[in-house]
Amino acid sequence: MMQYLARHIMPYDVPNIASLGFQSNGQPKPDGMSDGIVDQTVYYSIQAKTLYPWTDSIPQDVYFEYVVPYAVTNEPRTNHRPLLFNALEGSLKQYERAAIGNSTQSTQDQIKEVVKLINTELWALMGRDSKPIVFKASQTPRIYDPLSVIAYGYSSCTGLAIMLVSALRSVGIPARMAGTPAWYGDPSKGDHSWVEVYVVSNETGKDGEWMFLEPTPGIAEGKEDTANADNLDRDPCKRWFCKADRFNGSTKTYATRYDKQATSFFPMAWADDDRGVPGEDRSKFYTSTCGKCK
Repeated sequence: MMQYLARHIMPYDVPNIASLGFQSNGQPKPDGMSDGIVDQTVYYSIQAKTLYPWTDSIPQDVYFEYVVPYAVTNEPRTNHRPLLFNALEGSLKQYERAAIGNSTQSTQDQIKEVVKLINTELWALMGRDSKPIVFKASQTPRIYDPLSVIAYGYSSCTGLAIMLVSALRSVGIPARMAGTPAWYGDPSKGDHSWVEVYVVSNETGKDGEWMFLEPTPGIAEGKEDTANADNLDRDPCKRWFCKADRFNGSTKTYATRYDKQATSFFPMAWADDDRGVPGEDRSKFYTSTCGKCK
């Protein structure tokens, strides 16, 4: 895992390769020093595989690219993985190997159920002063890494998407951020970010597809009931942004990747000329899916 992360390291992280933990030699650290966040990320990626049975059906290449990475875009690098893993562990006790036993529930259903549970409980779990994390417009790039979102208690769509992606990854569910840098190809019309989750096929166990949903606090942007947590079985047309008039061929949509071999990059509305985040063009999928929605 460490070798994979180092081989595909994003350009922003090259100057900090040592402090991130890529050059750890396994020797005890001097007093006052600790491992970098990469060590923690790898450790909890392995812990997730130990605890949660759905990880058995995730192909290794998918797990490495969409679970193991410590970052999603160019957001500040923080040690959020252990915080999210431990915060969610109590909510997921019933899904651990020891608890689930010989359950006949499919891996696909497990993943969908857990995604809905996390999107329901995460925001209150990580909120402060008994207040859940909420949506607040125009916060990127000021507040969009998980620890900043937790500290402030709010973020706009990008920060919420990165937060949910990071939470899902912390429990071994492959996830990535998707979105458009400009509705209708016009930056003045705004942008939007949401989340894609890799869900294995019931039939084959390992083959899967990318499905999408909104972080629950972001639903308020569409004036919907914020208590109605979004989930992967929801009709795509029920999401406020998934409409034919938005996906008429002029809106380009992308998803984040980590692998340097990606044939595209992820355009960031907050960093117009930055091509440092590998990406995948998802325009065809969303034009086809949302183009049917009134």
